[in-house]
Amino acid sequence: MPKTGKNVQQNSQPDEDPIDALDYGLCGFDGTKLQFRGPPVDLDQPFVAALGGSETFGKYVSDPFPAVMSQWLGMPVMNFGVAHAGLSLFSEEQWLLDVASKAELTVLQVLGAQNMSNRLYSVHSRRNDRFLGVSPALRDVFPEVDFTEINFTGHLMTALRDASRPGFELVVEELKWAWIQRMRRILSIIRGDVLLVWISDHRPVETRNALDEADPQFIDQAMLDDLGDQIIGVAEYVQTETDVLDGKHYLPAERDAARQLPGPRDHAGIAEAVIQAMSKPGLAPDLPSLQARATGS
Repeated sequence: MPKTGKNVQQNSQPDEDPIDALDYGLCGFDGTKLQFRGPPVDLDQPFVAALGGSETFGKYVSDPFPAVMSQWLGMPVMNFGVAHAGLSLFSEEQWLLDVASKAELTVLQVLGAQNMSNRLYSVHSRRNDRFLGVSPALRDVFPEVDFTEINFTGHLMTALRDASRPGFELVVEELKWAWIQRMRRILSIIRGDVLLVWISDHRPVETRNALDEADPQFIDQAMLDDLGDQIIGVAEYVQTETDVLDGKHYLPAERDAARQLPGPRDHAGIAEAVIQAMSKPGLAPDLPSLQARATGS
């Protein structure tokens, strides 16, 4: 049964704009130390599971796309998004994958390849954007890089690119390979239908493998195609408006961070893209009830 967790933020006085911090209603479940955005759902009743990072969690918005989906489908959608999460968290959290296996459908956000432990470097087990350690192999390729000064994967990738373009390209290829292996493991553990959701400012066919590209970094169409035998489809949402604050709730110190994440209009668009993907005929033989909800029939 769900147990209520502490709120992630306390209300504060707004700054010059009519903004304030959100109460995300964090909740926990027996069997995991992770906390998720509320409200919790009864996992013994039919539900849809939404797994992902900060975008799925819906940081800075009142109604993230899992909540919008729940309203449209008329059934519970549990938001299992975790801020700053990458594939390392989801591949190592067996409880979460077991719960997703009980869902009518799992909607899994496509996450970037840089925020996960691999054969070259390791990341924090929960905040996967935090860089922890480097392998001897990576030190050999980049002897001039001082890894002790690096705390985040974004800084790491920038330092590697600036140090050696050929070396950086080798790292990217390793990350892409590791991403596919990690995704295949996750998908093999989830005993049920999985629909991927792509959230970015470009389509996967347009990925350039560049550091100035929006997340999910280093993921392209070929990589998604490689997972085709383990998923029922990919819902694509491309943001048409970026770097906006309209409708977002944040503390003054979070203003820059809030600019980088989807707003209310985006979340409605993401939910619509997922619902449309779910409603495609022949998507999966065991989803007739969800497809009927998605089409409103």
